[in-house]
Amino acid sequence: MSGNIKFTLVLAFAALLSTSSAFAYNDSSARSDCLGKVVHWGSVYSNPHDVRSDETGYRSYNVSGLVNDRDGREYRFDCRVEDREVVNWNVNSGSSDRDDKKKSRNKALAIGAGIAGAAALIAILASSKSKDGEHDEKRAEYNSGKGTPFEDMRFLKTECKRVLTAHLNNDHGDVQSLELEHPSLNGRTLSGDGSVAFSDGGDRHLAFSCAFDRAGNIYDGRYSYRHAGSR
Repeated sequence: MSGNIKFTLVLAFAALLSTSSAFAYNDSSARSDCLGKVVHWGSVYSNPHDVRSDETGYRSYNVSGLVNDRDGREYRFDCRVEDREVVNWNVNSGSSDRDDKKKSRNKALAIGAGIAGAAALIAILASSKSKDGEHDEKRAEYNSGKGTPFEDMRFLKTECKRVLTAHLNNDHGDVQSLELEHPSLNGRTLSGDGSVAFSDGGDRHLAFSCAFDRAGNIYDGRYSYRHAGSR
């Protein structure tokens, strides 16, 4: 009986190891998550090919490749995965050269999304220092529990714009200007439409949302590009 129990425990332990291994995050997982964003059901893109992934850190990868639209034209896609989360993805023209992509940014059929999750926000907030002393004082007051930031739309809009600008700088090049148009506050989430212009030329319409904690600190910021001419 004792031998049977030991054998059963060994089998259970082996099954546990197998399950853990099956759920280990690797380059194949990153590719799958990226393609889930680019060629999802209803997407105008299909036939992913020449897909490659480069490990950038623990459970973090850069994934790139080519897809075709419904007319067979070829476009390059890129995803950035950080700690198993697709924090940025976009589809641009077929050129893989960064400068060519910048020059054609305004002409290319492009869609994309940037998600400033917890891991990305730490780096973004650290690198985007405010130059507005009054704004910094308000942030300190709200963090200390004095007043509520959700009655201060100017503060929320400035915080959201700061994070989105830093995120866009990191993802697609230096931002010349970012306008957040008609922001709406729903609970603790600020969302709306906007437009961004890049220093090297090109502009995009985008949708954005910034989720705040009770002290007015952003814990989740997102943007997604809209097609040219749409809002």
